Amino acid sequence: MKTMILSSLAAATVVITLGASVAQAQPRDCAGFSNRADFFSSIGLDDAAGFWSTLATECAASNWPEEDRRTVKESVRALAEEAGYERPEREVVEAAAEAAGVELPSRRPGKGKGKGKGMKGDRGDR
Repeated sequence: MKTMILSSLAAATVVITLGASVAQAQPRDCAGFSNRADFFSSIGLDDAAGFWSTLATECAASNWPEEDRRTVKESVRALAEEAGYERPEREVVEAAAEAAGVELPSRRPGKGKGKGKGMKGDRGDR
């Protein structure tokens, strides 16, 4: 009985350890960079599209999917500085999308301005 209990504890420890390793190593999908490039291209912002296309290529060539999120962010920041890339203002993107007849992706709750997840607001209706 003692052996079974110890075996169960050892197995649980292995499962927990493996689960933690998988949770920490969340691979980056390079397709996200390509998707941004395609979006900017579809609304005619070619400079932005070119930058994100370059990132997609660099992501695949440098094996970013195996890197941690922080390393990827630092690499993106370094490439943006090298290229002199500045993210287009939201108003510019909105105007370009409207002119091209492309619907902007919705903003995620809790991101940007407005009432979203984690924002304090009028709770009188609850």
